[in-house]
Amino acid sequence: MANRLEAEVWSLDTCAGCGLCVAACSKQVLKWNGEDHPVLEKRTKTVGYTKQTLDSCSFCQKFCEEACPRLQHWAALEAKSMLSATARGPLKSGAPNDVIRAIVTAGRSAALLDGVIMLDIDPWTLKPVARLVSSVLEIVSTIGPQYLWAPVFEVLNEAVFTEKMTSVAIVATPCAAQAVRKLRASTNVRLRPYQEVIRLTLAVFCTGTYRPEMVEEILVKRMDVPREQVKRLEISPDREWMRAVLWDGSVRTVSRQDAESYTRPGCGSCDDYLGESADIAVGTLGAPEGASTLIVRSVVGDLFIRNAIQMNLLETSHRVDEAALAAAAAEKDRRERAQSFKDLQILMLDGLSDPLKRNEALQMFARLYRTPERPGGVREPRSGCTGC
Repeated sequence: MANRLEAEVWSLDTCAGCGLCVAACSKQVLKWNGEDHPVLEKRTKTVGYTKQTLDSCSFCQKFCEEACPRLQHWAALEAKSMLSATARGPLKSGAPNDVIRAIVTAGRSAALLDGVIMLDIDPWTLKPVARLVSSVLEIVSTIGPQYLWAPVFEVLNEAVFTEKMTSVAIVATPCAAQAVRKLRASTNVRLRPYQEVIRLTLAVFCTGTYRPEMVEEILVKRMDVPREQVKRLEISPDREWMRAVLWDGSVRTVSRQDAESYTRPGCGSCDDYLGESADIAVGTLGAPEGASTLIVRSVVGDLFIRNAIQMNLLETSHRVDEAALAAAAAEKDRRERAQSFKDLQILMLDGLSDPLKRNEALQMFARLYRTPERPGGVREPRSGCTGC
């Protein structure tokens, strides 16, 4: 129920912002109000001259918990293959968004998909929006992930229930892929419509997304760049800069220091940089100049890659700097350990009033502070008898 999300996710500023909990809420009482997480809408019922607040969550099947990726820690899916790739066709490009377009365009042309959910940017306001696209023209015209945040699953119900699609791809950040992974693992039959429709997840390499107001505050007001002049946004693999590419070919660069203050709070608790729950992860890290790295983690992902190659929309090679990807994974491990210490602090506070939580905190403490074994020392198991 939303009470658990409020206590364990929203109040701790760890919300992924994917919006799957809002889409899955059967009572439609979770809403976005422009904040860093959804809010529970309070509904009232009038009986005579009295008004009573309704309890919307107590008798719910907790679809929001089934969908929230932040209520679980994730082990990486094993990579089946690592490739470098460039998109082929009218415009040859190795940019991640262009490689993604090539994969889903080939999937749509081969009838493997009948729709794609991905992020776009309103060209007039430069605000990110979630779009459901179904034609090849719509796919190639949609900008794709630009590291500006919007709840990508905002249009999921449109795909499933309004358009009645049967095979949809999700193009988003790693946390959205985690949400789909959790959804797929659910045994709740009422979530089966979503499970059956979502065919493929593609995740861009990500170390955090920015709040949409960054464009207005930095590019428009500080750098005096008209909104309609911005063609796309790019971020360096090491996240040292973000730049806006304008339609006239010029570039405006935003430093990491200026951009970081606009990072969503929930990104600070994420430890997945490389789309470790997605069928296919795409990014520039580890790829040669002018190409993107593809990490394929499922049979479905492999099928879509082979389909794009067969349709001459994708060109791949095995030139991937796996050491660079391993370094990113090591950074993920450090961040995951830091998150474990944060969880320990929360458990220790809960343990002051709940003995069961205290025992859980002690067990986590023992895991995080393992005692090294003495060389050559064999310790006899301790029994209850003192031998007195």
